[in-house]
Amino acid sequence: MPEANTIKNMFNNISGSYDLLNDILSLGIHRLWKKALVSEMVENSPTKVLDCATGTGDIAIMIKKSAKQAQVIGSDFSEKMLAQAQKKTTDITWQVQDVMNLTYTDQQFDNSCISYGIRNVENYEQALKEMARVTQKKICILEFGQPKFLPFKLIYFGIMKYFIPFIGKVFNKQEAYQYLIDSSMKFPCAENFCKVIQKSTGFEDVTYRSFFGGITYLYVAKKK
Repeated sequence: MPEANTIKNMFNNISGSYDLLNDILSLGIHRLWKKALVSEMVENSPTKVLDCATGTGDIAIMIKKSAKQAQVIGSDFSEKMLAQAQKKTTDITWQVQDVMNLTYTDQQFDNSCISYGIRNVENYEQALKEMARVTQKKICILEFGQPKFLPFKLIYFGIMKYFIPFIGKVFNKQEAYQYLIDSSMKFPCAENFCKVIQKSTGFEDVTYRSFFGGITYLYVAKKK
């Protein structure tokens, strides 16, 4: 795993094209997966919500639209990513924060989440501990994994190895997107990551759902 500053510089570098590339690389399907995350996040009518590694803010904005009563904070350690988010709305508080060392008080939020960001954290166990510390009820995590069903596996790895590097070249972001590919293909998923969540957070009720045969996973950890 690269050091935090290396990852931060990478995301600062791709901030301007991040939304467009996400749509191209997933053919827009990532929006459906994110809707599932948001639905889970607002299910218990939270009043205070934290979106970690918010990037350009799409998850935080979707949460605010679905839970207008909630105070939503979107945090990220990439200033340029947050600058893109700030252009979209002023209804959300945007803050520069490192998820491994959050400055919020214990149990400040009802729910917290992180979308396609946990695998990019230098120490994701520490990040999970911090999210658990500031959260009262529920943590939701959306992240890539490795498909188990053979047809999905072949399609997935084909896209990862050939299509995404090509798009990275077109946008002159090849190094950054090669890292994102490598991290997606190696990150623990399904039952293995549930065990990591339980150990790091102390939340006993941890479940997951897979999408598209295991390309993406939605993890939900609740305090009993």
